[in-house]
Amino acid sequence: MAATGETQPAKHQEVGHKSLLQSDALYQYILETSVYPREPQPMKELREVTAKHPWNLMTTSADEGQFLNLLLKLINAKNTMEIGVYTGYSLLSTALALPEDGKILALDINQLNKALAADPRVEICQLPVGDGITLCRRIN
Repeated sequence: MAATGETQPAKHQEVGHKSLLQSDALYQYILETSVYPREPQPMKELREVTAKHPWNLMTTSADEGQFLNLLLKLINAKNTMEIGVYTGYSLLSTALALPEDGKILALDINQLNKALAADPRVEICQLPVGDGITLCRRIN
């Protein structure tokens, strides 16, 4: 496009954006009027830090995090497992949806931010690199 003088359409500003919406302007409007105002401060701060990470495309977007939170509340989830934590955005979204007696088992191959485990509902395990199905079978 640039070779012909045409400009490329604007990209979504949300890191990790994977939307079915065809309009970047509509998606940005939804974020600014509906998603960001409902985002808890710790999640906003984590999203902003993650946006600066070199692998930021792996993150859960703010709208996906809120949708995940809603689904967990609708099914009255009490126990969850997160395989692959990255910076913990979806883990935090999950933790905020669970009741006080809920539990999250978070599994990752990398050393994780121990601050994510400050909530007693979160148990973080560091796994060796390997086949996910085999590793899950070893969990008691």
